[in-house]
Order: sequence, then structure tokens, then C-alpha cells
Amino acid sequence: MPSIPSRDLTHAGGTQALATPAVGSSANDLVRPCDRPEPRHRRPPAADGVTVAVALSGGGFRATLSGLGVLQFLADGGLLGNVRYSSSVSGGSVANGLFAHHYDALAAEGFTGEAFNRIVVAPCIERISGSSFTWKLVGNVWRVIGPKTRVNVLADSFADWFFGAQPLAETPAQCRFVLNAANLTTGVRFTLEREIVGDYVSGHVATDTTGLRLADAVAASAAFPIAFNPMHLKGLDLPCGRDRPVKLQDGGVYDNMGLEAIDGLDDDELIIAINAGGLFYVRRGYGWIPVIRDFLRINSVLYRQSTALRRREMVDRFRAWEVANKAGTPQPPWARRGVLFGLTTTFDDTNPASPEWARDRPEYPEPTQTLARVKTSFARLQQDTCEQLVYRGWWLTGATLATYHREALPAELPTWGQPG
Repeated sequence: MPSIPSRDLTHAGGTQALATPAVGSSANDLVRPCDRPEPRHRRPPAADGVTVAVALSGGGFRATLSGLGVLQFLADGGLLGNVRYSSSVSGGSVANGLFAHHYDALAAEGFTGEAFNRIVVAPCIERISGSSFTWKLVGNVWRVIGPKTRVNVLADSFADWFFGAQPLAETPAQCRFVLNAANLTTGVRFTLEREIVGDYVSGHVATDTTGLRLADAVAASAAFPIAFNPMHLKGLDLPCGRDRPVKLQDGGVYDNMGLEAIDGLDDDELIIAINAGGLFYVRRGYGWIPVIRDFLRINSVLYRQSTALRRREMVDRFRAWEVANKAGTPQPPWARRGVLFGLTTTFDDTNPASPEWARDRPEYPEPTQTLARVKTSFARLQQDTCEQLVYRGWWLTGATLATYHREALPAELPTWGQPG
């Protein structure tokens, strides 16, 4: 029987298990949920059929493109219009932001696979393969002179390439788009959404009072430590955080899979989670400057541990749902319906994919780790690599859903290049 996972901290009361004073902190700095009145998000409208939630992990443009592959499959399978929750971190937030930015245009064309490819995927691949976003950032480094910082340049570059000046408060209401950052001050997940921004320690404020752009939210979610300074949000009248600065760093610092934001969903909502994070290599030669080398290695071990724990917990919850569903018994309160996979997920004789899916839908022919080894960065990628990453995300989504949740898919499974 799967172990009972911990509950979403946003629904708990009192001092949390995380409430351990850090170096230089006092007992007054313990992590406690905000208990004052504050604005909340509204539940998205009901979907016609299965309600879908997606979680797109971090991992640079590697995560962006494989995340677009997940959404492409949903469009091909007629399920993109059923997505009511879309949570993301870092590189996955670029894909999430593109979905939000083009949502109305996609809706006008019925969320078809052809429309998603034409409006979102193809232009994104053209951008990423045509020039280097990293060099764009380097070329704009002079803008740091004055009040702007590196993370502000990142936000402006995202606006120029992908999102324009669209306000975060004007993203679509039909789907709850959640872009996750880590608040270095409170040490918890900071949500950036259409209706609210904030975290469960400092509280939340209405987004339309902040002036934040969609590009700012994506940049806060993708501000990788050291490469980018934290994004300082000033002037936020947070109910329990008026005396605390808001310093936002890459959401992967707290939860690189974006799972916590969808933790409280009902057990009948279909969760699709992809882990496109970097690989952990077992080797001795991982640097030569002693202090920096060991610090980076320890950071990698901590990241691997936290990601593995979140992954195992969610997989246990998915298995609990499957066991109860097959037995025809009531669902345990912690069970969830869904799939979780990584770029290196494989199907073999001991864990076969659905024969119906595998027929005429070839897996990426190279070794499964090839695409997972694409560097975690916003550097230029070759067009064929971009297309392969999109296909990998598409194939894995189809393979896992056809194998474990065939009931959620159309009678005729989608075929690559022939969207339904």
C-alpha cells in the first residue's frame, strides 16, 4: 500500500515542519502561514469531459520544448481545451507562458493540433534555433546600468521574443496558469497568477495591483541562481509580509517539477507531469576548485533528493488511484489520477507500453539519455534537436496516457503529423 504523503502546506495550520531557524535567524522568523484576510483565486470553469492539469518542470529550453510536446499531444487528442490548471517552473514556464499568451487565438480555432503547432510550436522552434537567447542577454548587459538588473534584462528579453507587454492580470481566466518562483525570504513557493501573487507565509495580493507582465512572471520563475540575481518585487502590500522583502529566484530552487501548486486537486482530475530536469552523473571529476566544487556537488545532491522525493510521492498517489479504480473501491483521500514521466522514461518487456500506442508510433530512435543530456540553458539549439525534444514530450505523453489512462483519450489515438 502506498505511503500516505504529506499534505499541501498551504492548507495546514500552525508552525510548519520547515520551521527551523536558519543561520542568523531568530525564533520569531519561524515559517507560519498567513492568517489574515487576503484575495484568493477563483476556480476555473468546468471542462466538458475530463478536467486536465499539467505540471511542466524546469530545465532550460530543453524543458520548454518537451513541455510544448506535452501540450501538442493534448491538442492532437482534443484535450487541450480541457486544461484547467497549468503549473510550471523555469524553462517549463516559457512553454506555460506561450500557452497562456496564445490561449485566445488557440480557442478561436478550437484548440486543434494544427493550430497549436502553427501558432505556438513552429514559431518557438524558429526562435530558439534561429539565434541565441543567451547572446541576446549578453548583448543587453549594458542595460544593467541604472535601476535595472540582470533579471530585469531577462524579463525584457522574454517580452521581446515571446510575450510582448501582456499584463499577467490579463492572461485567460478559463485556465489557472500558475508560474512558480521561490521566495528566498520566506523559503517557500511564490505563485504568480492572473488573480493573485504571493506565498502562504506572506499572504497574497491581487495581481492587477502589481503591474507585473507575463514576461516578468516567467523571468522570476526562470531566474537561475548565480546567472541571474533575485527579482525584487517592491511595493507589494502583502497581508503578512509588509516588513519582508520579496526576493524571487528560479522556482526549481523550491520545487523543480511544479507539483505543489496542483497538490490539492480532486482525485478525478487528470494530472500530466513531465520532469525535464538535468541528469545527475555519478563520477569523481566534477570540478577542480575545492570549495566551489564541493558546494556545487552538494547542491546537486540536494536537488536530486528533493526532486526524487516529490516524484516518488506523486507516483505513489497515482498508483493508489489505479489500485482503487481497478478494485472498484472508494479512492483514498491522498490518491490522484495521472501520469508522471521524465525524458529518460522507458518502456520495455517488464514495463510495456500499450500495443495500440506503440504500433506506428516509433519512439525516438537514439539512446533515451541523448535528449536529456541537452544542456540546461537558454542557448541556441539546432532545429532537429528542437523538433526531437517536442516529439519526445509528445510521444511520452501519449505512451503513458494510452497505457495507464486509455479512458481519457479519444477512440482513435493521435498520430504524429496528423492531428485529430
